[in-house]
Amino acid sequence: MRKISVFRRLGFKMASCISLVGLLPLFIGLFFLFKSTESFIKDEVLNNLGMLAKNTKEEIHRFIESCVTDMKMLAESESMRSTHISVDKKLSEMKRIQEYYKRFEDITMIDVKGRVITSTAYNYQGEWKSKKWFQEAINGKVYISDAHIILDPYEVVVAIAVPLVDDKGKIQAAIVGQLNMKRIWEIVDTITIGNTGIIAIVNNLHYFIAHPRKKKLFQHAPFDPDKQSGVVNAIEPDFKTFIYSSERYVGNSEYEFPNWRVIVAQERRDALSNILRLKKNVVYVLSSSFLLVILMSIIVSKGVVKPIHTLIHGMEKVSDGDLNYKTNIKNRDEIGLLGISFNDMIMRLGKARAEIQRKTEALRDAFNQINELNVNLEKKVEHRTKELKEKQFQLIQSGKLAAIGQLGAGVAHELNNPMTGILGYTQYMLEKVSKENVRTEDISTFRKCLQHIENSTYRCRDIVQNLLQFARKSNEIFEPLNINNVIADTLSLIKGPLVANKIEVVKNLVNDVDPIDGNANQLQQVFINIILNAQQAMPKGGHLFISTRRKGRVVEAEFKDTGCGIAEEHMERIFEPFFTTKMDWKGTGLGLSICYDIIKRHNGNIMVSSKMGKGAIFTIILPVPIQKDDESNEQIDRGEGTCTNTHC
Repeated sequence: MRKISVFRRLGFKMASCISLVGLLPLFIGLFFLFKSTESFIKDEVLNNLGMLAKNTKEEIHRFIESCVTDMKMLAESESMRSTHISVDKKLSEMKRIQEYYKRFEDITMIDVKGRVITSTAYNYQGEWKSKKWFQEAINGKVYISDAHIILDPYEVVVAIAVPLVDDKGKIQAAIVGQLNMKRIWEIVDTITIGNTGIIAIVNNLHYFIAHPRKKKLFQHAPFDPDKQSGVVNAIEPDFKTFIYSSERYVGNSEYEFPNWRVIVAQERRDALSNILRLKKNVVYVLSSSFLLVILMSIIVSKGVVKPIHTLIHGMEKVSDGDLNYKTNIKNRDEIGLLGISFNDMIMRLGKARAEIQRKTEALRDAFNQINELNVNLEKKVEHRTKELKEKQFQLIQSGKLAAIGQLGAGVAHELNNPMTGILGYTQYMLEKVSKENVRTEDISTFRKCLQHIENSTYRCRDIVQNLLQFARKSNEIFEPLNINNVIADTLSLIKGPLVANKIEVVKNLVNDVDPIDGNANQLQQVFINIILNAQQAMPKGGHLFISTRRKGRVVEAEFKDTGCGIAEEHMERIFEPFFTTKMDWKGTGLGLSICYDIIKRHNGNIMVSSKMGKGAIFTIILPVPIQKDDESNEQIDRGEGTCTNTHC
């Protein structure tokens, strides 16, 4: 039976109507109930966060009060007030307080002129007069600074400054204790709020001076300092919305406390987890009710839908070719009339199929005759294609031999140099040997001459082997190749003609170019044809720029000369067979045509751009094999590789 979309089924439509009438008012009521409940729970959460912020503030206040008391007791002790006691004894008393309470990074005594008298650990010798806590202490007041950083050691501290009064009631110095903020952080970090809650302290510049995540210290806080509670979006990377409550930190009137604010925040989902669980439970109940309504609607509609399914089943039988099927619908309504019309349609289809079968037999006979003709035609096409490939191979070999002819003078020049060396060294040795007495030092000279003769012989052998290898018929085997190596082999073979014609080759080859699948001999023939064309375009010498690069899934080789260029009217025909602009039979017009054919067999492309008098640029594009784990629809990335510039 052909499948019908769930949304188009009759049972679904009936269930939808019942659901809209029965369940929609319930959904609306629950929605408003959840909204009011969520607001109530949110207020309750804010009250709890506010109480926690207040308790945290009071605990921090008690801790700082005790630290202030310690510093005041130190300043009021007889050993510190007396002017007859040495500085070393006072330092011992300061160290005793520091080691006993283990709260202070250092305790420093500073005279009224801002000079350090002594210190337990801190080596800062800077300008103390500009420090507000020093000024307040010299004026006889106790002062607690904001959190700041000291460098030796590197810690976050709060400075507690108290005046040091001598026996006569005169202020003789200020005692400054650098309270380590780690003690306050421990108070903040030990308090847990659900799974996502945090407690932080923000100073009057709206920067965090205490936070569970220490990397946020001295970063700007997103909370509004003028609000006691509210909602902040995206204050943490892992959560989207936080609700918070804050409590301003205010000390007593005896001395000034830092203007801090204790912030208690919790992620909205965590804080309202109860209402979220309630929502889930209600959703489960409503989903079960909705499914039950649909099930009942399907049962009720079954009596209506069943005859329709019978007709659908009959249509599928007819579609499968069974024209003897008859429906048995006994309804006395429109569906019953539809069943009678269906049976009449099947009878007419049976008669039509018999006529179609008769005509099909006649068409089958005609098709068999056409098939025989196609087989014969395919054999002829295959034979002609084979002949065409052979002719094409011969044409490539002819083009290669033509290139060898153009290389002749250069190869002769390359062979002449080592042969001249061999002749010279041989004549020299014969002259020495012809003398009656051969000296011992002549034997060493003979050894060097023989070594030069051997090297020159190897050079001649390499030149001849490269030429023979290029002239040899190449097979059609493709293998992984480094295009830079093929270009290097080509340049070693064609170096003679280029030097003879005063052409300087500038290479710009990518070091880590990806290998391609290709035939080195055929690609070498392409490069030789292009380089020889460039040479002929620069009869008075010039520059030939050769570069390679990787672009996405392809490798490009570019040949740019400074020759006469190609006329615009010839650009569309340069790859046509037998098309040439060289006069007096200096060219066959097959070189670029063969290059085009070879590159196409490598599944690549060759492009040319030129302007008269400004040279020509030939770009050869060859694909990089796709690995098994690569996607078949990978797009080409146009990125560049790292290149090295060399000249030959």
